[in-house]
Amino acid sequence: MMHWSAVGRRLRALFARDAVEREMNEELRFHLEMEAVKQERRGLSPDTARKKAAHRFGGVEAVKEAYRDARGVRPLENLLQDVRYAIRSLRQSPGFALVAILTLALGIGITTAVVSIADHVLVRGLPFREPSRLMTMLERDDHGAFRTPSGPTAADWQRDSGVAGALEGVTYIRGDGMTLRVGDESETVGAAFVGPEFFPLIGVRPTLGRLLGADDHRAGAPRLGVMSYKLWKRRFGGDPAILGRSISVDRAPMIIVGVLPNGAVYPGFADLWTPISGYPRKEILLQRGFHADSRTLGRLRPGVDSARAVALMRGIGARLAAVYPAEQAGWMPGIRAMQLEIVGDVGPMLWTLAAAAAAVLLLACANVASLLLARVTTRRRELAVRSALGASRGRIVGQLLTESLMLALAGGLVGTAIAAFSVTLFQKVPGNSLPRVEELSVDQRVLLIATVATIVTALVCGIWPALRATRHRSGEILRASALGSIGVKSESRMRRVLVTVQFALALVLLVGAGLLLQSFRRAAAVDVGFDPSGLLALRIAPPAGAYTTPREAAALYARLMEAARAVPGVRETAFINHSPFGRAAMYTSLAIEGRSALDSSNQVFYRTVSDSYLRTMGMSMVAGRWFDAEDMRSPGGSFVINETMAKQYWRGASAVGQRITLTRASQGRADFGQPLFGRVVGVVADVHQRSPDVPPDAEVYVPYTLETWPWGMLMMRARDGRRATPALARAVASVDPRLIAPGAAGANAFSVAEEAIAGSLQPRKLSMSLIAAFAACALILAAIGMYGVVAYSIAQRTREIGVRKALGATDERIAVMIARESLAVVAVGVVLGSVAAAGGARLIRGLLFNTGLADPGTYAGTIVLLAGTALLATFLPARRAMRLDPTIAMRGE
Repeated sequence: MMHWSAVGRRLRALFARDAVEREMNEELRFHLEMEAVKQERRGLSPDTARKKAAHRFGGVEAVKEAYRDARGVRPLENLLQDVRYAIRSLRQSPGFALVAILTLALGIGITTAVVSIADHVLVRGLPFREPSRLMTMLERDDHGAFRTPSGPTAADWQRDSGVAGALEGVTYIRGDGMTLRVGDESETVGAAFVGPEFFPLIGVRPTLGRLLGADDHRAGAPRLGVMSYKLWKRRFGGDPAILGRSISVDRAPMIIVGVLPNGAVYPGFADLWTPISGYPRKEILLQRGFHADSRTLGRLRPGVDSARAVALMRGIGARLAAVYPAEQAGWMPGIRAMQLEIVGDVGPMLWTLAAAAAAVLLLACANVASLLLARVTTRRRELAVRSALGASRGRIVGQLLTESLMLALAGGLVGTAIAAFSVTLFQKVPGNSLPRVEELSVDQRVLLIATVATIVTALVCGIWPALRATRHRSGEILRASALGSIGVKSESRMRRVLVTVQFALALVLLVGAGLLLQSFRRAAAVDVGFDPSGLLALRIAPPAGAYTTPREAAALYARLMEAARAVPGVRETAFINHSPFGRAAMYTSLAIEGRSALDSSNQVFYRTVSDSYLRTMGMSMVAGRWFDAEDMRSPGGSFVINETMAKQYWRGASAVGQRITLTRASQGRADFGQPLFGRVVGVVADVHQRSPDVPPDAEVYVPYTLETWPWGMLMMRARDGRRATPALARAVASVDPRLIAPGAAGANAFSVAEEAIAGSLQPRKLSMSLIAAFAACALILAAIGMYGVVAYSIAQRTREIGVRKALGATDERIAVMIARESLAVVAVGVVLGSVAAAGGARLIRGLLFNTGLADPGTYAGTIVLLAGTALLATFLPARRAMRLDPTIAMRGE
């Protein structure tokens, strides 16, 4: 508890401060009266003499505002008066107004755009009924692995009473590709084959037409479809006449009955939704061991959370494991919010970008606050005269805040335009980099965010300079206005503190950008395990009803490889079921002789390849051999595995010669799930299948003639990959014209390996580019702030510099003195920024690749860049100081 004597000292100090303030106001009034007497002696009337005196000490604006203050007008009139005065004042300083508005516009625009995107992707709900209760259904094992349920498993869940106690409903969705033909152009689009409960379960209203009803799923019903908003706009120009129109899908008519709203897409790969009763490969729906190219969706009952739902579903998991041990042993039901499936792991990146944008806004506020401090300093006599003539501190603070609000409003309008432009740019970002990007728009939420940012910015920028402007007493201001002096020391210190904060924030952003840049460079430099130069891929999807047997499909693939190899400039061709960076894969169950049984506990990715695949891809062997022509003619008994699989299952021993058992995994084939016995004949170097920064998984390669996939990827290596695509398209069409669209559409169907690898790094590149752009803005703002501080300091110390030069100080010594002071500010900013960067780096830990949080090279480069920027910003004011004439500088005003 504070002692009464201390309270007494506080009160005496407070009264003494008020007494000093009154004394200083009286001092200013005395100077005004003396100046008025002097003007009266020159023959002026008393009223005119007082105006002249006030103008002498505070300027004509001070006189006008003082007379208005004295009238005691109403609050609304005060506000209108403040607005008019702010506009008039800013018009008199167009350079200051332009710099302040553009600085605020940059900060508000960037912050609004990024926060709007984060709000849209992470905060705003999906366009479905009560999306928080929609769950993606999974199966999990004891090791944390998960898989999608098979069709039979999903059907068992639909019938189970325990599941019904947790979920309102369960629906199985089969995914596949379908060939859409519009005019002379064809393209493969994603299709979702759904049951009658799908659309009622997700709860969505169509933008156009209707959804699929129960009658549309009955046997003999016409082939109907619902189209995505994106496909409707892209391929049909948003034509409402699409309703009831028959379009060609897989060379058969499909009648479109509805169009979904923009963004209402589930699963994410789908552009068409059609009844599962019309799925052409119905045998896949009956394969309990098939867990790919599908989704199972459920809706939680009200009051049931995900943990309770999983507990209620454990009973059916145990029953299925007992009945179907080969397929279900070790796997239990699990659920995950559908929002997480759609958004993925983009959350850390967006929150990091939002924090970076907020830092840029703080930098902009610090810069404008520094400008306002300098501007208030030049108007201190005007404000002192108004205070001495009766204006209250609140009245002056309110007027200065109004001026800040006018600047922020102008900056907010320009910033909103910047945000709108930025949102349109984000709409062009690939969907794999930013989910739900096609739904982004400038709506009322964006405008609300911009308005809030504007108001907060006005308060942050204006409140401190306004309070500082009215803190000094009139007598102190008069003394500070002595010969050749500008401002007071506390204002100079305040501006240095603001610049120190700017450099600290700039260091945080630069360190983040540097760490992300290092991660991107190291990810891009990863050896993906094959040579991507000149490598092309084409998806081969035979039409429904053609090449249905393995023998027919294998013969087709052999003819395709031979036709492509005959194209001039093509060096090698090969075939594989799923190509690297193609975002598709299939796994198989594994058993090792003498060590494990064939069940679902051991899963490895399954590649069926031709004997030319190793040469075509430019891969290398680690041990043993690759497949030869004899393995293709007489398949069976020979497998090749990758390094990861060899290390995972035979650590410290040779994998070559080991006997293993796999299960056939070609969906739709009659022998799906049957065992394959054989021996490992070789170990191939790891290949990154998804992205250079994703470690390779365990993989096994088998001859494609041993298990022929119903579709797959034709791989080709050409001297000039992209230019060879028209000739390659003609070669494919010569084998079967149904496999590829004619003309340019067919040539565009080829994917380029180098582009696919670059695309896999696009999310990393996006986050790096945006943080780097924010860091560049921060560096520029910090440099502007440093320039202003140094120029202001030199203006304050004009007489001091003149004295130093008169006493023999050289230009070099003056420059070194100024540079030393600037570097001292930077040094403090570096220390504070390094501490903040050490904590901030943890926010981007998940975005880093082979890069430590305290990467020495990044910190050293950032510090050197900041020091160089500070010296560059100091150069022009320092040169002006070196050119000062000592006699003129010492003469003063």
